[in-house]
Amino acid sequence: MFHSRHFNIITLTEGIYALEATEQGGAMSNAGIIDLGGFTLIFDTFNTPQAGWDLRQAALSLLDQPIRYVVNSHWPGDHVRGNQCFAEEIIIASGTTRTLMQQTQPGWLARMTPLLPDLESDLAGLTARISAEPEEAARLRLTAEQAYLLEIRESIETLIVTYPALTFEHQLTLHGTKRSVELLSLGQAHTVCDTILYLPSDSIVFAGDVIAVHNHPLFTDGNPHSWLHALETLDKLNAQQIVPGHGPVSNSSATGSMRQYITDLLAISADYRNPAQSDISGIPVPEAYQSWKAPGVFQRNLEFLLRN
Repeated sequence: MFHSRHFNIITLTEGIYALEATEQGGAMSNAGIIDLGGFTLIFDTFNTPQAGWDLRQAALSLLDQPIRYVVNSHWPGDHVRGNQCFAEEIIIASGTTRTLMQQTQPGWLARMTPLLPDLESDLAGLTARISAEPEEAARLRLTAEQAYLLEIRESIETLIVTYPALTFEHQLTLHGTKRSVELLSLGQAHTVCDTILYLPSDSIVFAGDVIAVHNHPLFTDGNPHSWLHALETLDKLNAQQIVPGHGPVSNSSATGSMRQYITDLLAISADYRNPAQSDISGIPVPEAYQSWKAPGVFQRNLEFLLRN
């Protein structure tokens, strides 16, 4: 099976694969490869062109057929910056997602490009620290940091912002000879517009960032209250396998975990008094979520809830 430093390939069923982001690669989020029969559909394209290129090669290697469609679940860069690797295919997103990509992605690149000299300096410093570090564990941490910065540098230098060519508003169904997929816009959840991909015949959902598994989900670009309604819609699909935007492939229990996390943080923020005069950094992460990745997001979520 195709190997990449950016992701691990998980076979969900014949012709359907989840690509789970690795810790050290440039993917940063999960993606999907789906055989519709005679052609392939890609769900999300990762954070860097390098990861996007490996995604393309994996799809061609696994299914040995043309790629026809690429779906962007929502606008943040970790799901769309590999789009340029699929410039000849039909990239699909909701109309809102396309608009938000146009509003955010060129600005990100414009802000990051002038930082390249500082990045070079940081990389030189890391190289010196790695050479001087006597402890293996510390060297490994520094090497991982170096690999991440190298990935970002190459991404900035090579990124061509590429937008969806086909948009929809609420629902779009694509048919192949093997299976059909339904693209469902759930409205405001993790962002102001999130799309999931549903495979009815296989009982599989690619959920984008509407679902995170063992990862703190970020609230600041969306609305946790309407997010709960989106989870209700997802529940009604009764999917047996759910591929989250971040974290390992899960099952229907993933929606319950997300619902509980959002409900718990809403309760914490409702009980917290005088937020403008208090240090919210003292609020501990609830025990149920202490092992989740991206723990710093917990404080960001509380700040967002207490100020909105």
